[in-house]
Amino acid sequence: MTFKMITRLTDRIWIVHGLNNGRYPYSHSLYIKDGGVLVDAGADPGEIDRLREGEGIETVVMTHYHEDHFTYLSRLPDAQVWASEADAPAFESLETLLAYESAAGTEWEAQYRKLLTEKFHFAPRKIARGIVNGEELLFGKTRAIAIVAPGHSHGHLCLHFPDEEILFLADYDLTAFGPWYGDARSGIEELRRSVRRLAAIGARICVTSHEGPTYQGSIVEKAEAYLSNIDRREQALREFLRTPRTRAQIISRRLVCGPENDWWWLDYAEWSILSKHLDEMMLRGEASFEDGQYRMLT
Repeated sequence: MTFKMITRLTDRIWIVHGLNNGRYPYSHSLYIKDGGVLVDAGADPGEIDRLREGEGIETVVMTHYHEDHFTYLSRLPDAQVWASEADAPAFESLETLLAYESAAGTEWEAQYRKLLTEKFHFAPRKIARGIVNGEELLFGKTRAIAIVAPGHSHGHLCLHFPDEEILFLADYDLTAFGPWYGDARSGIEELRRSVRRLAAIGARICVTSHEGPTYQGSIVEKAEAYLSNIDRREQALREFLRTPRTRAQIISRRLVCGPENDWWWLDYAEWSILSKHLDEMMLRGEASFEDGQYRMLT
């Protein structure tokens, strides 16, 4: 059987590439031939179908609940689904998923609900195994260590294959855009700690869910460049708030996503990320919210 969008890292660990180099709304997956294990389900759907019909897919290990990672999970109704204990509830309930993604109760909830169910085919799935940090996962002859690395999502799961010295970073993707920490249970400082913890492992090969997808050797410098986007965003926000601004003005300025595109999801993304900065700045006494406007105090 020919696989056009698969890269074999070893005889047993393969990358299944996503369309458009794994850029949203797609993502790269791993396939572990031992036991027929797919890690995430947002890669090329043709390859997922071929793997299901050929080598077989018995289990899907989800790194987290974001929609670009479960797009084609509905094509695998008979597979067991595993996820971290912290993220598992979002796979079992659309209402929980909307809450975790910071969409519940916002002006974007109805659109996000439609996006999840119609474009990304969300349907509740029972999590057969909840994974905790440090747990050893055995896939035939292939051994992986679960690393729960909070920040992107509260239970974001990375997989370290120590015998092969391969680390699947999933959505700590080292892209120039920088990290996402806009979910309800995400946090900036825990994300920094997670990325540095992963970089310190010193894997021979790191694999990401978007762009890349492979990085050889040390990723310490790449990780710091990736994290520098956090400070860049906050500095841009500080400069913008030298003049008092409303929530709508902050969103429309597009400090995170850039002004090139006009789509409701980008409004959601801007506020999800920048509200984290605003909350921290106000806790530190550096900014305030008065009369419907945010402003810098220092």
